[in-house]
Amino acid sequence: MVWGKNDRNTAPGACEAIFLARQRGAKLIVIDPVKTSFAKAADIWLQIKPGHDGQLAMAMIKEIIEHGLYDADFVKNHCIGFDYLKSAASAYHPDSVGPRLWLDPNAIREAARLYATTKPACIIDGNGIDMHLQVFETTRAICMLRALTGNLDKDGGDFIPQPVPLRNIQCKERLPSGVTPITRAYPLFNEFHETWGLHAQSCLVDAILDEDPYPIRMLVVQSGNPLVTMTDAGRVRKAFGKLDFRVVIDMFLTQTARNADVVLPASSCFEKTQLNRASMRNSPVIIQNQVIDWLGDSRPDWKIVFDLGRRLGFEPEFPWDSAEEAIDYQLAPSGLTVEMLRQNPDGLRAAPLEFEKHLTQGFATPSGKVEFFSERLDREGHLPVPFMDGKTANPISFADTTAEDSMIGISGERTNRFTHTQFHNIPSLTKGEKEASVDLHPKDAQKRNIVTGQWLSLSTPKGRIRMKARISDLVHQGVVRIAWGWGEIDPAFNINNLTDDNRRDPVTGTPSNRSFMCRIET
Repeated sequence: MVWGKNDRNTAPGACEAIFLARQRGAKLIVIDPVKTSFAKAADIWLQIKPGHDGQLAMAMIKEIIEHGLYDADFVKNHCIGFDYLKSAASAYHPDSVGPRLWLDPNAIREAARLYATTKPACIIDGNGIDMHLQVFETTRAICMLRALTGNLDKDGGDFIPQPVPLRNIQCKERLPSGVTPITRAYPLFNEFHETWGLHAQSCLVDAILDEDPYPIRMLVVQSGNPLVTMTDAGRVRKAFGKLDFRVVIDMFLTQTARNADVVLPASSCFEKTQLNRASMRNSPVIIQNQVIDWLGDSRPDWKIVFDLGRRLGFEPEFPWDSAEEAIDYQLAPSGLTVEMLRQNPDGLRAAPLEFEKHLTQGFATPSGKVEFFSERLDREGHLPVPFMDGKTANPISFADTTAEDSMIGISGERTNRFTHTQFHNIPSLTKGEKEASVDLHPKDAQKRNIVTGQWLSLSTPKGRIRMKARISDLVHQGVVRIAWGWGEIDPAFNINNLTDDNRRDPVTGTPSNRSFMCRIET
């Protein structure tokens, strides 16, 4: 089941594996508001209303429980709170959920039954379910589908990664005591992982503008382009303008770099040795080797950071003279070294691949089991079971403030020519995609007398953009897909001129910058 992900453009190797499995007889369910290549090849395609994935997950859970299609042994031995989940899911009957989500109730039932009765089965979920107002509950509900069907950590199911043992070099213990973090409104998310899970972007903008819990005067941006990629670009630009000093570490003079006081030129990936970040989360560990000397005044990121640290008086914290020394230090608990990795260019595992680790280790939860009901969330005032309040309110930004003729705007696909805002300056890539565009369904275009190539103006209460129309049945009627990443070329193309940062997920602090109501004018 591919849920909100298009690996054709983001992970070609995974895409090939999925289509190979399909050729060998695997069944394919796709949940996506856009007709992707996976959707065209699927046994069942659920063209869901954007931003409503959580309600669909709950409807599938209800169908699976009601008809006894869940793995009773796994639920009994490795889960807690099943009765609470059953009660919560009872409010999400396919007959009522389907019309709200633009789906046939029978298609929901068919998808739930096919998934639950196919062993093993896995769910590949992606950014399509991220960056929505209900992302935390939605993600939990999808994870519960995995557990209900007993597919967790099974060979051919949903493998739980085996993180590589690393030295934690964040030095959090050295932070002054009593300092309030800018992410204080989302304390649980700060604690979900020792080194991951700090979502500070929106909170950072809050702190700069409001000077609460303290003023922020300086910012260092490394390998990022927040003036284009962050939600509510106008608000972000205002915050950056308030800073006393801005430093950007990057290869290119991006929109963000153009607004910096100092740009420290970083070298390319070919000019530095580093670990792939994904290698730290799961084996195998693969080294990326430097193959040419860094050019001109540029420096590898590691050297820029190490030199800055030393100049700030932190010589003991940066004792390494090379990337290799630093990597060996961080990898020491794993028993791996740079030399070992170079001798094994396909990568090495820090431990043998192991399935069903819960049989000996339990799960990484307070109870050691899959928690359909979370006492921790309950204590902190959050819903202990996803969507247990039965609410079906529209989770799309500006749903209650825009005109009747408004449409749902969604963030356009990340095409395989570009990566986020990168590579728009490479002529060979831009030949195939010369400009930003807005995809409209033929019926919406006909209703508004819009033709392909026509300039359109799209607006929300936050701002306005201009792009050319492209008529396409890849999107659902009532939806417009807006090209992503082109704000680097021209701020007038920046989709984040339209997105809202006022409302956020109460646990993760995530705003909705993937779905919002917008108006179209010709």
